[in-house]
Amino acid sequence: MGKSRISKRREAEAVEAIEKASAKKKKKKTTTKKTTRKKSASSRSRRAKNVLPRRRLLWVIYSSTMREEGRYLYHERKKAEDKLKLLLAKGKRRYFIQPIKEALDSEGRPLIEELTSEKVAPAKLADSDAAESSDESDE
Repeated sequence: MGKSRISKRREAEAVEAIEKASAKKKKKKTTTKKTTRKKSASSRSRRAKNVLPRRRLLWVIYSSTMREEGRYLYHERKKAEDKLKLLLAKGKRRYFIQPIKEALDSEGRPLIEELTSEKVAPAKLADSDAAESSDESDE
């Protein structure tokens, strides 16, 4: 016949004891691995986050040839729409409004200076030079 019930029970308990012992060894190994992983993760230096530049939203009126006809701050949309209506009523050209984001420096000034302010300064200098030379020739 087969084995007695008591012998089967003892064999099962022996197998369970062996499994528990091997499981404890595996747990010890995995716990040591986890602690080393935690240490290596905490020893990493953190990177500084990339700070995005400040921006502001503007309403810009463009002609059909993408020539800029006017710039208005975000809260001045009604003025921009009035200007658009005026331009559309004036002629055959097509105009439209489009929002753009303009980069600002840390103090809130636009990063790109307008070209008109740069063009005016040399012209004033040339006029003043011409005036000085005419004063000298009069003497």
